Amino acid sequence: MKQRTSIRPFGILTRRSGGSAVLLCVMVLWFTLSPLPAVLRAEAATPTREIPQILAARGKDLTALKAVMSITTDYDRGRSRQDMRGFLIYRRPNDFRFQGLAPGGNSLLEMVIRTGNFELYVPAEGKILKGAMKCFMQRFPELGELDVLIPLALLQWQNARVASVAANDADKTVVRLNIKGSDWNATLDPKELLLRRLEKLNSKSVELTADFGDFKTGQFGWLPKRFDVKSPSGGWRTLVTISKIEVNPFLIEKNFKLETNFSPKVENCE
Repeated sequence: MKQRTSIRPFGILTRRSGGSAVLLCVMVLWFTLSPLPAVLRAEAATPTREIPQILAARGKDLTALKAVMSITTDYDRGRSRQDMRGFLIYRRPNDFRFQGLAPGGNSLLEMVIRTGNFELYVPAEGKILKGAMKCFMQRFPELGELDVLIPLALLQWQNARVASVAANDADKTVVRLNIKGSDWNATLDPKELLLRRLEKLNSKSVELTADFGDFKTGQFGWLPKRFDVKSPSGGWRTLVTISKIEVNPFLIEKNFKLETNFSPKVENCE
């Protein structure tokens, strides 16, 4: 009987009988990588309502980047684990390409997101799935958080509305944000406004958490080199480490087009 394919939370398209890997977390990686000029220090007295503008200003000089990442995902329910090495190209504001390789070097997936559309190539399936991101999120609703999480982690906070302040003391600043109808808690260092944690909330619990650490020093001191993403309801955890970051590389349109060694079947997302 033919095996069915699916996407798990923070996973790539994979066979249900096989191991799981990372797609969403890779994207999360996409949005956590962007380095900045010098760290902008924020005094403790900075009005909370100004925090989104301060963070958005930090990221405004980022135009593009390349990076290498190591990704490990554990699934509680399936008791499975997947390790993957990833190569990322990003161009502001929302063009993205990612290639994921298994430990043995075999290609697991290639994905391009560009101007609100996506193409996902899985060599094991021999086909490309493509269409609008809206359709992609409807077909795979567990990936719907991307629409908000990516801009937050990329410090694109221009459209974030501060709903309230959950904490503001010498240890941390926690602000409640509302973006496109979703509520988030953002935990920041009170002096430098380093983004240390994101939580997506619902009426009963926390749906998703992302903890950031291993911040660099000097010019790119706000940049986390390690982050830990968890889904309590989904039963998975993904740990990502980042290396070999190239800031504002020269990119061309060809960098954001999928090219395969043969003509795979193309399936439109409907």
